[in-house]
Amino acid sequence: MNVGIWALLLSYALIPNFYYRNMCKKVIKKAESEDKTIALTFDDGPDPNYTPQLLDLLKENDIKCTFFVIAEQAQKHPELIQRMKREGHYIGLHNLKHTNETLILPNKTKKQLSEAMRIMAEMGVKVKYFRPPWGMFNPFTYHYAKENNFKVILWSIHASDWSRFKTVQNIEEKLLRDVKPGDIVLLHDGRGAKGAPKRTIEALKTVLPILKERGYKFVLAKDLQGGNAYEKVS
Repeated sequence: MNVGIWALLLSYALIPNFYYRNMCKKVIKKAESEDKTIALTFDDGPDPNYTPQLLDLLKENDIKCTFFVIAEQAQKHPELIQRMKREGHYIGLHNLKHTNETLILPNKTKKQLSEAMRIMAEMGVKVKYFRPPWGMFNPFTYHYAKENNFKVILWSIHASDWSRFKTVQNIEEKLLRDVKPGDIVLLHDGRGAKGAPKRTIEALKTVLPILKERGYKFVLAKDLQGGNAYEKVS
């Protein structure tokens, strides 16, 4: 690989991702909190096979969460978006498609966000929070997010629940061992390996009651730490 290609790779992919994922304080990854509050977040839906099961489970446990939806999926399943809203969950944007930002040009980044906003607005969802697919950035991802007045949010813990190598027990053990106050927990209700969201749901049947017994309270990502977690770092 010649010097020019290395320079392009560094400037367009490696440096932006290192900076926004590790150094930029305006990208939300965790709330500074001593209270036992956490935010459950789910990416890649809505999925007609799994999202209804997840919504049923959340309702049984009286838990609200934040969904970062793919706009094209939302457009196909507007009834699930309306159910999320009706049951008190919060809807953020995961982009128009599940596209790696490092593999698209700036004009495509801007176009996808604009089209996604249009779709969500037609369903009565005003987008305020954005999580790029895979948590990946190019040099323009954050710029266009801010241009649209989005707050960008990643996560502080994930269970790799999308992987075919992760079992229900693996997901359970990861969450019960590692969840801490102020965490933003990343899970998935769509995509991933075959049957992956089902394994996540099965794990949560065990995990949610135990975390509640331990005194954890589940809040929307926008309300983590009493609603001021974002203002502290914005």
